[in-house]
Amino acid sequence: MLRNLFQYLARMAGILSLTGMATGCGEDGGTPAPSAGVVVVRGTPTPSPAPSPTPTPASTSTPIAAVPGAVIVQAGDSIGSGLTTEDWAAIDHLGFDSDVVVHNVSVPGKTMQTGYGMRETELFPFRSTSVPSILLIQQGTNDLYHGTSASLTYQAILVPFVSSARDAGFYVVVNTLLPRADSGWTAAMEEQRILYNNLVRANTAKADAVNDIAADPLLGDGINPATSDLYADALHLSLKGQERMAILDAAVLSPFLQRPVRTPSR
Repeated sequence: MLRNLFQYLARMAGILSLTGMATGCGEDGGTPAPSAGVVVVRGTPTPSPAPSPTPTPASTSTPIAAVPGAVIVQAGDSIGSGLTTEDWAAIDHLGFDSDVVVHNVSVPGKTMQTGYGMRETELFPFRSTSVPSILLIQQGTNDLYHGTSASLTYQAILVPFVSSARDAGFYVVVNTLLPRADSGWTAAMEEQRILYNNLVRANTAKADAVNDIAADPLLGDGINPATSDLYADALHLSLKGQERMAILDAAVLSPFLQRPVRTPSR
């Protein structure tokens, strides 16, 4: 009888302990979670210490960390960071499974020249040796805005950017540049944007894919960014525009999730 009583009390104590844990762990309603289980890591590759394993009484097995199914890294600017949409960026909401890890290295105002110059410290450390790694280059409009010609942006920056990323073991996808109608964007700059996009489409840089968002009927050259509800300010995308961009990004990136790991050639 005493043993039965002790067993009953032990079970009740465990139930009360679990109840206390459930009521003490609330969700933070102020931070939106990534959609569809996509693991999103924003910013530069600052290593974090590995968490200490949780001790399990009388356990003889060692927990195995989950291995991602693919790694996606975006080199982006203000559009890539989700500026004007409270940082809701398309790349963070692709709808892939939770074993796809996304690193959104996008900074407002960033040029491709800067992204290329910092590739070894900001982008390449994210490459995985066990799953396919994809680099999405979503930069270039700021280079044109600051006076770099389309030909120079393409030949002197994008071509070596793509080549070095492929050599480092990435599959490389390049975005064309969206139209602009913001203050300071001139007719001459628009001519350079069109020329640059044509160079990207010709793909002498040998990117693994071109994400031709400028040809999209909803986001691209057929609309006026100053009046379209997919744009927030004639330059940056609205939330609706970012949602459209997520669909376009996912369609181009998804085939690479099944590719084998690319062996570095350097």
